[in-house]
Amino acid sequence: MRRKSISTRTIHAEHWEPHECVVVRSLNTDDDEVIQDGLVSTDILGQTSVHAGRLKRLTLQRAIVSWTFTDEQGRPLPLSEQSIRELAPEDSMYILSAINAINQPMLPDEKKDSSTPATTGTEEKAE
Repeated sequence: MRRKSISTRTIHAEHWEPHECVVVRSLNTDDDEVIQDGLVSTDILGQTSVHAGRLKRLTLQRAIVSWTFTDEQGRPLPLSEQSIRELAPEDSMYILSAINAINQPMLPDEKKDSSTPATTGTEEKAE
């Protein structure tokens, strides 16, 4: 079933410190557009370059709402592009997996528990 609103989920990997968690959200069409636009660049000569390696980082930047990660001295790590770039691969993959999971169509049990009422909808044509 189709999701009707942005969902959030708090995740915690077993290998993280007990206090560390990440809040992720589902993505929407605007997020997809920003992520896809970030994968391509054009130089001053009009040459286009595709940067497929940015997909994970751009997705993490759009979908992470907050986190409680700390550094080796126990100080909070800011949620920033640089901090996301410095995540260990196993951490970024764990978070990305959670983002992908929250963006799947709703299962019947999830739909039943959803607080969003069904509507008949309207049809609009894009201009």
